[in-house]
Amino acid sequence: MKRIELLAPAGSMEALVMAVQNGANAVYLGGTKFSARAYATNFTEKELEDAVDYCHSYGVLVNITLNTLLKDQELEEAVSYAHFLYEIGVDALIVQDTGLILRLKETLPDFELHASTQMTVHNGEGALYFTEKGIQRIVLSRELTFEEMRHISKDLGVETEVFVHGALCISYSGQCLMSSILGGRSGNRGRCAQPCRLPYDLIDEQEISRAKAYLMSPKDITAIDDLEALVDTGVSSLKIEGRMKRPEYVAATVKSFREALDGEKSPTHRQNLLKVFNREGLSDGWFFGKIGSDLMSFHYPKNTGVPIGTVKGDGALALTKPLRKGDGIRVGEKGLTVEGLRLKGQVVDVAEEGSLVSLLGRGKLPAGPLYKTYDAVLMEELRRSHNGLYDRKIPLTAHLVFKPGHVATLSLHHEGNTYEKSTSSLVEQALKAPLLKERVEEALKKSGENPFVIDTLHFDVFEEGFLPVKVLNELRRLLLEEVVAKEIQSKKRPLPKGQTPKLPSIKAPSATHLRLVAISTKDQLKAALCHGAKELLFYPFYRGAEYVSFSDIKALLASKSDLKIYVKVSNILRQELHGVLTRVRNLEEAGPLAGIVTNNAGVIRALSKDFTIIGDYKLNLMNSKALDFYGEDLSMAMVSEELNKKELKALTDKERYITLLYGRQELMHSEYCPVGATVGGMKKGTPCNEICMTEHFRLKDRMGETFPVMTDIFCRSYIMNGKPKNLLDTSKEISAMGFTAHRIDLTTETYEEATRVVEAFLTEAPLPLEAFNRGHYKRGVE
Repeated sequence: MKRIELLAPAGSMEALVMAVQNGANAVYLGGTKFSARAYATNFTEKELEDAVDYCHSYGVLVNITLNTLLKDQELEEAVSYAHFLYEIGVDALIVQDTGLILRLKETLPDFELHASTQMTVHNGEGALYFTEKGIQRIVLSRELTFEEMRHISKDLGVETEVFVHGALCISYSGQCLMSSILGGRSGNRGRCAQPCRLPYDLIDEQEISRAKAYLMSPKDITAIDDLEALVDTGVSSLKIEGRMKRPEYVAATVKSFREALDGEKSPTHRQNLLKVFNREGLSDGWFFGKIGSDLMSFHYPKNTGVPIGTVKGDGALALTKPLRKGDGIRVGEKGLTVEGLRLKGQVVDVAEEGSLVSLLGRGKLPAGPLYKTYDAVLMEELRRSHNGLYDRKIPLTAHLVFKPGHVATLSLHHEGNTYEKSTSSLVEQALKAPLLKERVEEALKKSGENPFVIDTLHFDVFEEGFLPVKVLNELRRLLLEEVVAKEIQSKKRPLPKGQTPKLPSIKAPSATHLRLVAISTKDQLKAALCHGAKELLFYPFYRGAEYVSFSDIKALLASKSDLKIYVKVSNILRQELHGVLTRVRNLEEAGPLAGIVTNNAGVIRALSKDFTIIGDYKLNLMNSKALDFYGEDLSMAMVSEELNKKELKALTDKERYITLLYGRQELMHSEYCPVGATVGGMKKGTPCNEICMTEHFRLKDRMGETFPVMTDIFCRSYIMNGKPKNLLDTSKEISAMGFTAHRIDLTTETYEEATRVVEAFLTEAPLPLEAFNRGHYKRGVE
């Protein structure tokens, strides 16, 4: 199998050591600042430098996550932190914030940057867009199939990284605002509260629950059984998710994938991966297309464990798999650690399959299916996979000159460098017994606290003589320490001086006093036209007869020359991208479009030369430099929905931004559909019955809050905020800050509701509502 990078997570030093010792080619980890796993242990600056040096001594690359969105007051601190990382020899930064990317290109132009999966790169045009902007590697969205990976990696020649094992976000990464909007904990800033792991009801228009489960909680994915096909796609790096997982998880995943990549396939790989962590099993994700309910962990959102029997009504355990003292077990939500077992009246530490046993100690389990969540024997075996920092050895070939009357000289070549050390004393004539060649070889082939070992020794000159063995040991130690020091030092570098890179030119705002009305349904269009709206934004992708379509837009372009018509092009377009681009271009056969609104980098690359492009709010522009990254490709952009009043005031060039004054924010954009996977009957091999064409559904959480589920013509779903954001009573205040362009979004509103919203928007009047939210205008995000 072709050599390919295996990239492991490291949420702690112990996990990092396990990754290196079990064969990772590279690791990714976060410091204490600006990492998308804010709740991981993470590394202090001293710990980071030690970790980087340790990895480089093994030739393992180190990628640091600087992949959160940054506020204006944080940006320069992040740049300074990147300078520190550059100096200590970090190999690459994983980044999301385009303002940070721009600043790094200004100050550290040769620092390798990888586009985080938070940048939602999911089509070839998007991958090319960011590589043309100086990004070395693209971490592709997890939703892509092998076929799509192959197109981007092989056909287009883009360096790519893909997730091959671990937890799956149910929304496209970078397109989720659910944790942020509902609880103020932003996934874009590493603080996701994981609302997808909570239970929901799927309710219909009659308030009847049609499904109840952990409807948004996916299984973890794995490609352990499909590595040959995956490697054949041409991707450059296979990434394991898990910076929040225990070190033994890292050991198990890296060991299994390393062995499988090296041709040592075994059924135990999948078995062990299930044992260390799974949610109702492991899925293929989207590697081979949509699989509906087979993707999901509907019944239990945490580590399920593996089934090992049942607990009977009297508390006895009927085992179908072995159970040991120290194992962790559960029934439903109740779990415990086995303190001991009683088998046929005898206290035992181990019970084999087929046994009927009872538990010792005070812990009891209810009747039901029994799962093992912690395998004590496996965990101990994984911990032993590194008894020390340097168990795994890199073999070297050395040459020795050993001749009485001369110093003994040991030399070797490694990675293009020649190393040589000599003893401080001469080899003596043997007065009694000479030092045997075998004893010399034994001393020089010892392994110490060092990643290298001399496993082949050539005696270029060997004549009988004598040296104390401790002198040979010192000779070996000094030589190998020099190799390590060279490997570490070669990665460190001084900060560049005198850099004056050319910055992207900025396009003037296309419409500084824009009053944009975003419309979803035909009834909303009637309401907008009846009440004088002249600047209209359409999203022709929602599924259902009530929604505005491409043909409706074309008819409007042909008949209403006094309107400025904008089209919002979907944030997610995969194989359908070029077909959609053709449909957008064909609209101008009926009349000119005022512009395109999108977050999709592929759309920006394809259309920016021919259309005015406005960035949408999930472009996640959180600081004043972020929009500059796009240069002349964007004329304007929506501000981030995660900025508060104070942060909005701090933005510069406010005339280039549009604010959202009203609308249900799109909380998730997902390849998965909770309607299709439940009442739609979709699973692997069974298509959806398209019930969303005739019925409407909402998700209902534990607190009774509901969230409309909308679907599109590509069978993707959108989870919308149940309560609209309403800042219409602050429109004058926001305009006084310097923002001159504003927008409202109509999604589920009726004709009557749309009428009230449009009237209030166009007259700058407040809109009293019984239920609404202020977005982040007052509070902001962590």
